[in-house]
Amino acid sequence: MLTVATCFWAPNRYSAAASRCYTPEWVNRLARGFARNLTIPHRFVVLTDRHYDGFDAEVTQERLSTDTPDWASMIEPFRIDGPLIVAGLDTVVCGNIDHLAAWCAVGDRIALPRSPGKDYPCNGIALVPAGFRSVYEDWDGVTNDMEWLRRQPYMLIEKISATAVVSYKCDVRPNGLGDARVVYMHGRPKLDELGDLEWIKAHWR
Repeated sequence: MLTVATCFWAPNRYSAAASRCYTPEWVNRLARGFARNLTIPHRFVVLTDRHYDGFDAEVTQERLSTDTPDWASMIEPFRIDGPLIVAGLDTVVCGNIDHLAAWCAVGDRIALPRSPGKDYPCNGIALVPAGFRSVYEDWDGVTNDMEWLRRQPYMLIEKISATAVVSYKCDVRPNGLGDARVVYMHGRPKLDELGDLEWIKAHWR
């Protein structure tokens, strides 16, 4: 079965200012977004630094390997052998993504979005076929998650769909939502600062 995974932990000394807004409700809204927009059977897993109350019943908790995670810990979902989708908490699913999830069942490499304006990927979302547990097993525990993923066999999600996965700041803010199915944020603004936007009201709930 397909797994959708994210990470959540309490702010600690490694947490950037822009990431201190997260609460269990962010996990719930992400899980609900996938549930609304995936017809493929899947489970939703959040990796955490400790047990939390407040998650929806459909959210399964697993422990991270450290009590003081940093952003490199976003590699830990890869210990779940695919098919797997890994997403950050500041991600909004805005439409059906069955065609993206299908890559996880048939692909031969990880699919990642292009870093805005660059020739290399970012990790706004990762579509991971089975057989890539080595991403976690071979990780040195130090290299940050985005740099580590760039060292793996990957392709750009735009080869599956040119408009499905977009950046809020670089695509949606100047051009509108269009046919985007997944919108990822990077830095600020975060979703809780954009609650007056109609598409946020519709899809981040």
